[in-house]
Amino acid sequence: METSSFIGSSIFLYIVAFIIVMAIFAYLTYRTSPKRKQRREDRRNQDNLK
Repeated sequence: METSSFIGSSIFLYIVAFIIVMAIFAYLTYRTSPKRKQRREDRRNQDNLK
């Protein structure tokens, strides 16, 4: 009985760690995407001016 509960808790810890990593990745992606979007708009505006 002890080994199965240990396996279950380790799987639970892996899932929690995966969710934390995904949350950090999503936060970093969200933080950098507005800058990238702004750069893309600036480039489009420069092309329209020519």
